[in-house]
Amino acid sequence: MVVEKEKCTGCYACVNICPKNCIHMEEDENGAIYPVIDKTKCVECNLCKKICPSINKVKTYYPKECFAMYGKNSELIKKSTSGGIATILAKNIIKKDGVVYGASFENNEKGLVQTIRIDNEKEIEKLQGSKYVHSYINKTYSMAKEDLENKKLVLFIGTPCQIAGLKSFLRKEYDNLYTVDLICHGVPPQRYLKDEIKDLTDENIDGISFRSKEGFILKLYKDSKIVKQISKEESIYYYGFLESLFYRENCYQCLYAKPERCSDITIGDFWGLDKEAEIYKSKKEGISVVLPISEKGSNLLDELIAEFNFEERPVQEAVNGNSQLQHPSKKPRNYCKLKKLYLKGGLHRIKQNVFKKRKIKQKLKNNKLVYYIYKKVKEK
Repeated sequence: MVVEKEKCTGCYACVNICPKNCIHMEEDENGAIYPVIDKTKCVECNLCKKICPSINKVKTYYPKECFAMYGKNSELIKKSTSGGIATILAKNIIKKDGVVYGASFENNEKGLVQTIRIDNEKEIEKLQGSKYVHSYINKTYSMAKEDLENKKLVLFIGTPCQIAGLKSFLRKEYDNLYTVDLICHGVPPQRYLKDEIKDLTDENIDGISFRSKEGFILKLYKDSKIVKQISKEESIYYYGFLESLFYRENCYQCLYAKPERCSDITIGDFWGLDKEAEIYKSKKEGISVVLPISEKGSNLLDELIAEFNFEERPVQEAVNGNSQLQHPSKKPRNYCKLKKLYLKGGLHRIKQNVFKKRKIKQKLKNNKLVYYIYKKVKEK
């Protein structure tokens, strides 16, 4: 291992930096991926350790400003999970003959959801929508470096730990690089999602949506048609994601779950937006929180200001409304038990256990006195 298992983010920085290509990712018994070193090829240069962002901390900075924001283009907003900010940024970079890297549902031998490179507007839709799962970086750090060295304008969108991995891998600043991190609550292993999909349909799906303007609904697509959809209450994967039941180990001690960030711009949903804010009345459109972190990030947003509806808000308002800007997701008490249940019977076994307890808890809630006693006993 490059770093202790519980600290590894699976960012692929070590895979990309290795001069001998002797590091690859392998799934553990619960499906989470970790780097494995081929000792027969390793020359012990220790580059993997020198650039690992979990060993060598990446610099983070407090946001310069805070905006509640959404795009003016109504068609773009319809296709976006929230305010369409990432899409507008991506279009701007591609119009300047640049390239964009972001998470896409690909479903091939490299992974179910993975970071890809796009260089034309038609492909932007591949990056749209939330992906509530661990996206595999693969060799895109190396690809981005090549683009940067060739003077291409590059926009890299990912979770904070993926942006940290990219910056650690590059080992220097590039004026032609823009980074955007997403406010992330944690990522389950891809195997859990694969199991859920297999349980829901026999179709070889080619698209997935976790969320739309309708709300938190898991939708599976084949040839642009919905073959299955399930609510967040019915899906054990979705429920587990929202309740932080089976993230990667490192997510529960995330180094980036704080106001200080490592990217140029941080984006997410604007939870906690004051109802008195003028822009609040447009909430049904989907409002993003946009936090410029660097001067470069501020300048990029200034270039595109005509494409946004926006209102400046206090940074603290965004922090107060989003727990992931305060602290990492809390590891559930039964985390180890759930992992053992997965080994015994997969996601279905977890579903039996969790949903059974959820029904019991709901019955207790219906009896307020009994539920009060139950909570007090649990607190002890």
